[in-house]
Amino acid sequence: MKANIGRKLAPGLAAITVILCPNPGWVQGPFPAGEARDTVILVCSQCHVLTRITDNDLNAEEWEFTLYDMIARGAPLHETDLENVRRYLIENFATDER
Repeated sequence: MKANIGRKLAPGLAAITVILCPNPGWVQGPFPAGEARDTVILVCSQCHVLTRITDNDLNAEEWEFTLYDMIARGAPLHETDLENVRRYLIENFATDER
């Protein structure tokens, strides 16, 4: 019985996975080119819709706080990428840097 349910659910789950898992090529518009662009998209989209970045009205200090807060909560950002991601978010999305 359980195997039968799995066969019925599999196509729907596959469709949901495709819809919910962003492909960086689909989101180029609001994300300007930059050294950390793909890292930001891949790391942040694991837990958030990307409009959490583009629609935020955070200043540079708030972006820096948010970045470190997300790392403390488990965002999988490698230490070597930290400065590039911080700079990318502030240069492209901080209200006081635009």
